[in-house]
Amino acid sequence: MRFIRSTREYHEVYAEHERRHGTLFLFLRRRTEDSEERAVGIVVSRKVGKAVRRNKVKRRVKAYLREHPEQLPLGKLVIIAKESSGISDWAGIAKDLGRNLQAFEE
Repeated sequence: MRFIRSTREYHEVYAEHERRHGTLFLFLRRRTEDSEERAVGIVVSRKVGKAVRRNKVKRRVKAYLREHPEQLPLGKLVIIAKESSGISDWAGIAKDLGRNLQAFEE
């Protein structure tokens, strides 16, 4: 698993993707030719809250992905935090991520 860092990669996913709506996150996945690539990008806008709250959401998503790398689907995935993710607890974030990441499996 690697993290998406470049704007170009984010735009590739935005241009062509499968979409899945969760209660706290929006998931965009782009299949790639590389059959083993697993890349993830996390987007948390100012709608979620101030910097402390946004960073907390990002840390929780990264922690979940590190604990459950097998749930990450193949390809490039962008996870976009919805406004309600800023007030959610760890259990809510883990539940939403787990349910929606499993739905991407073939």
